[in-house]
Amino acid sequence: MSASVPAAVPQRRATLRNPLRLLFSAEPWLAAVFMLLSFALGIFWFVVLVTLIATGFGLSVTFVGVPLLVATLFLWPLGARVERARVKAFLGLEIRDPYQPLPEGPWFGHPAREGEPAVRGLWWDKIRTRFTDRYVWQDLIYLFLLFPIGIAEFVIATVAIATPFGLLGTPLYYWFGAEMQYTIGANVREIDSWAEAFAVGALGLPLLLLMPYILIGVGRGHAWLARHLLGSDRERELEARVGQLTESRSRARDVSVSELQRIERDLHDGAQQRLVKLSMDLGMAREKLDTDPDAAKALIVEAHEEAKRAMQEIRDLARGIHPAVLTDRGLDPAISALAGRASIPVIVDVDLPQRLPEAVESTAYFIVAEALTNITRHSGATEARVTARQAGDRLVLEISDNGHGGANPALGTGLAGLADRVAAFDGTLTIDSPEGGPTRIHAELPCGS
Repeated sequence: MSASVPAAVPQRRATLRNPLRLLFSAEPWLAAVFMLLSFALGIFWFVVLVTLIATGFGLSVTFVGVPLLVATLFLWPLGARVERARVKAFLGLEIRDPYQPLPEGPWFGHPAREGEPAVRGLWWDKIRTRFTDRYVWQDLIYLFLLFPIGIAEFVIATVAIATPFGLLGTPLYYWFGAEMQYTIGANVREIDSWAEAFAVGALGLPLLLLMPYILIGVGRGHAWLARHLLGSDRERELEARVGQLTESRSRARDVSVSELQRIERDLHDGAQQRLVKLSMDLGMAREKLDTDPDAAKALIVEAHEEAKRAMQEIRDLARGIHPAVLTDRGLDPAISALAGRASIPVIVDVDLPQRLPEAVESTAYFIVAEALTNITRHSGATEARVTARQAGDRLVLEISDNGHGGANPALGTGLAGLADRVAAFDGTLTIDSPEGGPTRIHAELPCGS
């Protein structure tokens, strides 16, 4: 969602100081064409939308009415996009689409999940997203307002242009012998001399100099209306963004503290305990080395095994923080290594054209590692799949399995920290795990430079 950004306004306002120069600039004439087009487009959209909406509601009791209303719901945002392009082309104001993004995938991308009505599917998510988007309804208001506004602009443009040129042409009309009259108060007089013809024609000069101000004023007024109805609310957007960043910072701090506590706990309960036992075994072996060589040898063998286990735990802990393969070779080999260590078959499908920023790779690796750990421990799945794609400036991760589902982050299944970690990175995370399965984790991380 982006806010509207005005273009080239300072240069245009500078020309307002000189009416003669302004008369020969492009802005008033572009505004005039825009106003005349508003009249035609206002009639068009009023007739089309009233006809479609009235017909849809009238036929709503049949199978035709509801699809017609849904089609109309997706039609008028296209008209609003045309208006944004027209405002940018003629008035120099860029207004970007403010809509909520539609769910990715084809309309009939997946069947209804267990426990959902049969009518549900990806197409339902798309319709719901459009229906609940307030900017879509602002588009409808704008297109309906375009009808009366277009009529008013048509009248203003034609009168503002025709009046001064008509008055300036009075001497020419008189020369051709045309009968002309003018009104002074309640008296109507006929032009019957060159002096009167030039006097009336002179009245057109100040109106001609006033004309561009009228056209530009109406054009900029229309641009203001378009910016507020066809664009996003900049102030509200900034407030929401500040709130999101504040929450993300708080979550990032909580995630860091939680991660440090986990590392400390793993070191204390794992490797440190094994090193203590290793030290005790070696001490006992040293005491028995002279009196009982066989027992000392057994203790040394046990200490050697304990040392290997401690090394493995430290290696696993380091790999969980940031594995060397991730730093040296990137996300694809690191995910493949995770899949190779899993206790169930994991299909890996990674298509990344280039290395991603280190922070993105580290966060993505943690998501995959935590998801696979949860799958092997709790899902009862016999197979899992990991896909990673770069879509524009975002990394899209998806981890799915064929287990029994029912994964709930609130129950402490290892998924609870994923949402906070992703949110701290300004990404999005969706966990879809109905009872009976399957489970699908969808994460998107910004990876732009």
